[in-house]
Amino acid sequence: MNTYKGLHAHHYDLLYAEKPYSEEARYVDELLREAGVARSRLLDLACGTGRHADAFARLGWDVTGVDFSQDLLEHARLNVPDVRFLLHDMRELDLPGEQFNAMTCLFDSIGYPLDDEGVVATLAGAARHLAPDGALVVEFLHAPALLADATPYRVRRVDLPADGDELLRISRTRLDEDRRVMDVEFELIELHADGTYERWLESQSNRFFFPAEMQALLECAGLRAERFVAAYQEDAPLDETTFHVIVVSKRGS
Repeated sequence: MNTYKGLHAHHYDLLYAEKPYSEEARYVDELLREAGVARSRLLDLACGTGRHADAFARLGWDVTGVDFSQDLLEHARLNVPDVRFLLHDMRELDLPGEQFNAMTCLFDSIGYPLDDEGVVATLAGAARHLAPDGALVVEFLHAPALLADATPYRVRRVDLPADGDELLRISRTRLDEDRRVMDVEFELIELHADGTYERWLESQSNRFFFPAEMQALLECAGLRAERFVAAYQEDAPLDETTFHVIVVSKRGS
């Protein structure tokens, strides 16, 4: 399972400051309402620093967030003190007696378990906690797009709050086509104005999926795929330019 630590966790919100969490939450909220789910209790799996959870709460949902990273949850509790955040491995989700009208697993986090067993365990745990008429919304990396056009190297430079300080993040990506896993090596360097620096190395892996494969995994977990859509796009086709796909599912009959 992926986690974020060190400089990566410390600067997570800065690195993703331009991600439109509120717009994404509104998009997912609309999908849930179209699926007949009224705003009530929502569980956000792999909630990270709580930015989506905050956006859902502002829309009127009663939100609980769970994540595998204690470091990210510390930021989440500071970011959104009114939301409940819990430390959980989503493959072993167990909140006794609790059910949720809506569940989300966004930002491609469903790929963190890497193998079929881990993905099905995550989805089955979601199914156990999903209210009978509830819906699960999952965002995943779309295999056709990655296989057609994965960028092997990325470099980002971000200004830090301290005057003259900068963060440099270098990522190197490799695709394992047989396992359908994207392996990424990160190097983060915090450059200080006084000439000193701090360096952090981290490796992460994420599974990518064909829609038919995701549908089969959902069925193994007792869920039924209702619709697949290009993530956060209105009426866009699913093709080799679609890097992120959302599936809306419900408990199987």
